[in-house]
Amino acid sequence: MNELIFFLSIAAAFTSVVLVARFFGKVGLYAWISIAVVLANLLIPKVVTLFGLDVNLGSVMFSSLFLATDILSERFGLKDSRRAVVLALISDLLFIAVTQVGLLYVPSEMDMVHNAMKDLFTIELRVTAASVLMMFLSNLADVYLFEAMRRRSEKHLWLRNNVCTILCNCTENFIFVLLALWGIYSFGECMALAAVGCIIEIVISVCDTPFVYWGRKVCKTE
Repeated sequence: MNELIFFLSIAAAFTSVVLVARFFGKVGLYAWISIAVVLANLLIPKVVTLFGLDVNLGSVMFSSLFLATDILSERFGLKDSRRAVVLALISDLLFIAVTQVGLLYVPSEMDMVHNAMKDLFTIELRVTAASVLMMFLSNLADVYLFEAMRRRSEKHLWLRNNVCTILCNCTENFIFVLLALWGIYSFGECMALAAVGCIIEIVISVCDTPFVYWGRKVCKTE
C-alpha cells in the first residue's frame, strides 16, 4: 500500500511542478519551491517503510525542488535557477523561525494543539543546521553542474537531469547523515542509513525524467 501511495505522490508532486510552470512560468516555480520546502519540513519527521526500507516522508517534496530548478535552468538559465535556491533557503529559515517563535507562546487553557505542535516543531539544533545547510548546498551544486553540462551540449536532457539530481541528492544524503548523526551512530551505521536514503532518491530521480521534458516544453516564458 505504501509503495502505491509513494508513486502516486511522485506523480502528483511532479505534475504540480509542471502545471505551475505551464500557467505561471518562473513565478509559479518560485512559489512551488517555497511551498515544497515547508511541506517537506512538515512531512520529514514521519518515517515509513518502502520496499522494505525505512525512509522519511519528505523525500518526494525535497526532490521536487531539483525538478523545479532544472526546468528553470532549461528555460531561463543559471541566474533564475540560482535565485530559486536562495528562495528555498529563505523559505526554510522562515519556516523554522516562525514555528520556533510559535512554540514560545504560553498556551491558553482552551488550547488543544500545543503539545502536538511541540512534538512536530521542536528542533534538534545539530540536525536542523545540517538539514538546512545541505538542502542549500546540494541544490546550489545541482544548478551549477546542470548549467555546466547544458553548456557543453544542449542534447541529452535526460542525462544531465539524472546525473545532476542523483549525484547531488546522494552526496547530500551522505554528508547530512555524517553531520547530523555521526557520534550518535557509528560511521558504518551512518553509511547504511545514507545508502537507504540514496536508493529512494535514485528511484525518485529516475521518475522525474519525463516530467522535466514535459516542463521544458510547456513552461510559460512570458
